[in-house]
Amino acid sequence: MPNITLECTSNVTLDYQLFFEELCDRMVATGHAPKLGMKCRAISSDDHYIIDGKPGYKMVNLLIRLREGRSKKVLKEFSQIGMDLLQEHLKEDVDNHAVILSTEIKELIKGQDLTFNSIRKGMEKNN
Repeated sequence: MPNITLECTSNVTLDYQLFFEELCDRMVATGHAPKLGMKCRAISSDDHYIIDGKPGYKMVNLLIRLREGRSKKVLKEFSQIGMDLLQEHLKEDVDNHAVILSTEIKELIKGQDLTFNSIRKGMEKNN
């Protein structure tokens, strides 16, 4: 964990790999997210309607799902890291008042929401 999804409209221009690399590095640097558990993906949609339907509007939602047990302070820190990075990477859209940015934190329940990480197991075996 975390399991990170960046959901956006297809008119968003973003270097997803760089964004995810910086996001993971910043989250790991807090000491509250393991590098070996990071999973990121982007989902882009052509089908969207924002405010009044003008095609130039954009939206990005950063969803961070992780195991329960972190303090509210840590969860807020993760959310703020995400928002700061979104604003940095989409500065032109922010400055042009063309984008809505949001972050979302969801805690997964231990014993109910399951994960099996064979990559981690392989890395631990080789060390």
